[in-house]
Amino acid sequence: MRSISIGSIRSAAEVTNLRLPADACEQLSAEPSVGLDILEFSGRDGEPLGQIEFEHPFQGEQLDPANQNEFKSDLCREIARLEQWAADNNWPPSPAPTFQVTVSDRFKISKSLVPAWYGRTGRMEFPAWRVIARKAAIAHELVHVFFPNGNRLLAEGLAVYLQAEIGGNPAFPNFGRPLHELARERLRDMVPAFSQGDPADLEPVHVVELDAIATPSPLTLKVGNDFYGEEPRGQAHLYAIAGSFVQFLIESRGLAMFRKLYERTPLVPLQQNGGASKRWPEIYGLSLGELSNEWKLHIARHGELTED
Repeated sequence: MRSISIGSIRSAAEVTNLRLPADACEQLSAEPSVGLDILEFSGRDGEPLGQIEFEHPFQGEQLDPANQNEFKSDLCREIARLEQWAADNNWPPSPAPTFQVTVSDRFKISKSLVPAWYGRTGRMEFPAWRVIARKAAIAHELVHVFFPNGNRLLAEGLAVYLQAEIGGNPAFPNFGRPLHELARERLRDMVPAFSQGDPADLEPVHVVELDAIATPSPLTLKVGNDFYGEEPRGQAHLYAIAGSFVQFLIESRGLAMFRKLYERTPLVPLQQNGGASKRWPEIYGLSLGELSNEWKLHIARHGELTED
């Protein structure tokens, strides 16, 4: 990864016929005429790294130049932090792409992993309201750019974990809360019987089913009669679980072992391969079911400690 230097802002007033990505989370009925503010940034060696496009809103609050410069600084800071984390842990990231970052009120969620699967590595989308509130999951999305994965559970789990560990701002799904604490709360919502803290009550939560999901399919899970899908409630629960589970794996078995698992399922554009179940015992000496039971026990005990 290359270090970032401050670039410049240029105005592209009333850019017409804006081409929307095929995988955009919000499609408009027609290609509108919109205004853009474009911020370009480059490496310290002067080599361009990409640009940030700030779309003028169709509704809602517009990012003024101060907001735009603030986001640029936040993005550069998070790249530097992820670069340092990668160096400290001797985990080389994927080569830096040409960044195409868009901030718009068209977007309801942040996105970079799905564009990478479509072959558009470096394409990042952020909702304007998250950027204005300084709660955009920048570190999370950068993890998808530099450490993409074909297994959605691992991809989102590592991104959530690193946003919590090294991210410079609170962001989805925990917004600064400890991941295990949040996971326990979400699991209580999903399985009310778990309110008593018995890990055996979490049997309906099957992490094995989450592991079977290949990028770009979203994390979904059926727990009892309830289905947790792409809607905000479902993702808020499942991303907390993914982040907490990855944190447990790293803290209990080490990052080196997790990296071995992670590298078994590299992201290959336009191909889906979430990995075989046998990779878990080959690396950890335990099945995923056994590891998830350990995690559930850890979550139950974590709750006892925090409530004492």
